[in-house]
Amino acid sequence: MATIHRESDDLLQPPPGIRSKRDLTALCEVWDSETGAFRRSTFAYLDGHDNAWFGQTPGIRKYDLTVEVLGRHLEKIPDEKIYPLATPLINTVSEADRKNLFIKRPKLLCLDNEEETALLPQMLLEEAEILEFLKRNHHPNLVKYYGCTVNRGRITGIALEKHAMVLQYRYEDDPRDLDITVCMNGIRAAVRHLHSLGLAHNDLNPMNIALDGNDSPIVLDFGSCKRFGEQLLSAGTAGWVDESYSISAQRHDESAIDKIEAWLTRERDARAKTGILCT
Repeated sequence: MATIHRESDDLLQPPPGIRSKRDLTALCEVWDSETGAFRRSTFAYLDGHDNAWFGQTPGIRKYDLTVEVLGRHLEKIPDEKIYPLATPLINTVSEADRKNLFIKRPKLLCLDNEEETALLPQMLLEEAEILEFLKRNHHPNLVKYYGCTVNRGRITGIALEKHAMVLQYRYEDDPRDLDITVCMNGIRAAVRHLHSLGLAHNDLNPMNIALDGNDSPIVLDFGSCKRFGEQLLSAGTAGWVDESYSISAQRHDESAIDKIEAWLTRERDARAKTGILCT
């Protein structure tokens, strides 16, 4: 992990704004994939000026973390490790406008892995560039992009329209019927539009599809979206891919769409058995 170490014990305090674990931006536990043993807790914090902090506590479970422990382990991350330089081709959003938008940030928990850390600025910039292109070639079933937040000359986030519901939780959180045919037609329309532009999404799954107030699907997350044949930095989500892949291709989207439709159908049937009907 690349960090700036604080030089004085007087500075071994949590960043301003950290009063409890609930103030953290992200928190997770890491387990050994072979033995199943607990290894460490990792956590991140982003302050109001887009300064990022990261820490890890080997052997300490997340429910044992205290503010004092966070203060000893949170370390400020240099901007250049996570944020790309802003370019003239990237639109920016004002401080006032960003308050009403969803700001997508770098995945700070990737700071636990040196290889993934090295990719963070590039991934944020490439997603912003794709969204700039799609802003000029928009489709109603693609998330609306407004620009980027910029601080200290670097892109610190991607400003997107907010959506309260994702498809993954539609059955759990909303008692209304869902018209699966209409939903799938919207997803397919968005993907056809991407393909017509020579792009593949490469990570379609129910967590990357929002639903607006009319249950119209909105495709999210363009971190893996690339032109056909290009190398991918990240791709696919377990359970929604046929196999691992590293090259952008429209067949990845086609396979994921089939899996999403099959999943929706299974969920509908399960609800029907309990007396909760879907279309």
